[in-house]
Amino acid sequence: MTMGTSAFGSENEDGIQECIKRAEKKHEAEFEYGASVFGQSSPLDDETKDVSSWCNDDFTHYSVGIGNGGPSEKKLSNGHLIFETKQAVLDGSDCDFFIQTARETIKNGRIADMEKETNSGDPTNSELGEARISNLPHASLERLNSLLQKSLYPMLQERLGVENLSVYDGLILGSIAPSRSQPVHRDASLVTLNIALSSPDDFEGGGTYIEGLENHNGLPLCIGRGKVLCHSSGIMHAGTAISAGERWVLVLFVIAKNEVQVARRAHAEGLDGIGSNNLSEAVTAFDTGLKYAPNDHVLHMGKGQIASIRGNEQESMDRLAKAAKYYPASHKAAMTLGKMMEAKKKPRAALRRFDSVLSVIEDKDLLNGAWMPLKALAWDARVSAGRCALLCAEYEAARFRWSERERSWTKTHLPQAIKRFETALIAVPNDGYIASMLQRANELLSDANDFPCN
Repeated sequence: MTMGTSAFGSENEDGIQECIKRAEKKHEAEFEYGASVFGQSSPLDDETKDVSSWCNDDFTHYSVGIGNGGPSEKKLSNGHLIFETKQAVLDGSDCDFFIQTARETIKNGRIADMEKETNSGDPTNSELGEARISNLPHASLERLNSLLQKSLYPMLQERLGVENLSVYDGLILGSIAPSRSQPVHRDASLVTLNIALSSPDDFEGGGTYIEGLENHNGLPLCIGRGKVLCHSSGIMHAGTAISAGERWVLVLFVIAKNEVQVARRAHAEGLDGIGSNNLSEAVTAFDTGLKYAPNDHVLHMGKGQIASIRGNEQESMDRLAKAAKYYPASHKAAMTLGKMMEAKKKPRAALRRFDSVLSVIEDKDLLNGAWMPLKALAWDARVSAGRCALLCAEYEAARFRWSERERSWTKTHLPQAIKRFETALIAVPNDGYIASMLQRANELLSDANDFPCN
């Protein structure tokens, strides 16, 4: 191994240690700030505190599968599970209070935004319809801190097995129809608390999409007013769009004093390095993260992005393949890899990638209430898979046009491609490109079926 290069492929071993130190420093500052504003948890055996007790019967739980809870999953008990309280933790008056407080905070923020002489170009919290909880009035913070100490911190300690907790910030999110779905993301924390302030009767659509959620048909989780979802912040998720009404959600980001989350912080630093075109620092940051979370798909995708920028296509494809292997619930890596293979005129290899995506989706995108981005991704995968199958069938037809060999690949695979084109056309019935591919696929299949066998 060359001096100055780690086993993780870093261009600067000293840089890894510096990245770790920066993560530790940021974590210490965040925890101190959070504890000063929102307090911190007390030990569960502290009998001087009047706190709620929790047990298994108080929750419904859902799983994303062991290994899919993000880079800090192993630091938590049941880090691959999402817990939903069966009973409301906030009553209606509390929910109304926080909604009204958020409305006023957003309104005041928009007034302040208008009075500013400069604009960074990035939307503010108020412009996004968000009230950052650190900006709430003192009375609201007192009410929230009481809820944390009495109920929410004990819940997290009992369910996820972590202590010395503190919220370091959070948001009250207001969605007014029609709204857009969030992109799938991780939260910049260890644990996320999601509290529904609105009743599901107040809006249409909505809920929280959890990527890879087992036994839920890919549908968003939509909880009752005042109920809580808690989960590892590393679980990939997104707020979903509403088509009518209003939806308000209180989201709290929680960290633990003794868990620095180096991998999560290093990933953020790596993305900053790419954004500023400092690729060497970005590589070092991603390598730092991989030292703590060697199977984390977003870190491998980060290194793949850098390899692509540097023109190293094979390394980029290798990283995407690792990302798809380690986390099949995310289709981004497999789709990107498939499109790269198709561009390199390898339609069979590309088809295998698109097939893997569609095998995971299993037509969940066709269900009523399915997450709109999932619908779009599945549509793209069907069209891409159909196009690759068509290319393979065209090749087989050209190769065996004047021979008596049976076109077995076409007969085996083209019926599925035809079905995929037909499904895709349901969403866009006037799409001439897909219609022409469907017509050609039918012609090739008919020709193959009519061709005499040996």
